[in-house]
Amino acid sequence: MLDSASLEAVTRPLAQASTLPPQAYTRADVFDLETRKIFYKEWVCVAREEQIPNPGDYRTAQIIDQPLIVVRNEDSGINALSAICPHRAMPVVTQPGNTSTFSCPYHLWKFALDGSLISAPLMDGVDPLPRSDCGLPKVRVETWQGFIFVNLDPQAPSLASKLAGLAPIIDGYDMGDMVVATSLDFDCPWNWKILVENWMEAYHHIGPHKDSVQPTHHAKDSYVSGDIESGWSVLHMPEAPGQPEQQGLPTLPNLNDTQRSELLASVIMPTFCWFNTPSVSFWYQLVPRAHDQMHLTIHTLLPRSLADADTDGEIAAAVQASIEHVHLEDIAVNEGPWKGLHAPLTRPGRLSHLEEAIWQINQWWTRRIAQ
Repeated sequence: MLDSASLEAVTRPLAQASTLPPQAYTRADVFDLETRKIFYKEWVCVAREEQIPNPGDYRTAQIIDQPLIVVRNEDSGINALSAICPHRAMPVVTQPGNTSTFSCPYHLWKFALDGSLISAPLMDGVDPLPRSDCGLPKVRVETWQGFIFVNLDPQAPSLASKLAGLAPIIDGYDMGDMVVATSLDFDCPWNWKILVENWMEAYHHIGPHKDSVQPTHHAKDSYVSGDIESGWSVLHMPEAPGQPEQQGLPTLPNLNDTQRSELLASVIMPTFCWFNTPSVSFWYQLVPRAHDQMHLTIHTLLPRSLADADTDGEIAAAVQASIEHVHLEDIAVNEGPWKGLHAPLTRPGRLSHLEEAIWQINQWWTRRIAQ
């Protein structure tokens, strides 16, 4: 499936390592392998807590072929359930909403918010109807910094243990007290790893971002923190010296001196990407659909107090416009490599020291694929 020599070159020390081979992006059978060994076994972020604030509020999500429901319980806890009716495999819901029970539109089987079967009309002849096996299957769910994660693998390590080393780096940004203010949607006809890799390096500031990000956050000054085994990386982008003091949004109150003068781009593999500034944050919600297709939603996160004060939405709109401008610059450098990876003469490339996060991601990926 993948050339063993190319994969060996990926795992060398950074100064000698190569990128993943083109086939890791362009082949459907590799995506099938990722589905089984990564997406169905790792923690995937599917929603924010404030998106389901009240009992009965629910949102839908999709992890490759598995539709899910994320719902707020009567006791304010959160359940994650399969959205597929166990009777004849009909999706129970496909859009977000609020409910006291879920009802399958096919044969009107009814389920509680914890997924348990309440009733099954005209099933009296089944002897007996195994109610304990006829509910909507539960999925593991954990929250972190206001984000809701799910995992289809009952044996996977907890999310909390996976992210223990990340907490000191992002403490102070108070993302748990932020809310989604605006959202932008993009259909992306390329492999999901292309976007994640571009997200996690500042080297390209000198190219597509030469007039937007590079003047204030020089590529050469960026550096990386990370934990390969746990699958997270943080790209630190310090502010260039001599920048004039900006009279813009208020700085978050709990930041340390370093955080007040840098930007962070972070990933928790496989697809949870977010961006911290000293004032606001952004969540890049990636939903892979196939080896050559993904959907991206860019959520603007404002501190709750700022969002409450932004009654006319002008602040949210201005912040959204800033991230949209940067992302539109990035589209070309996602589309370009996607085309280039299909060229018959394309081979694995070498990595700059400024692409250390890509190297970390690739180590994690090759280990998971080899399991």
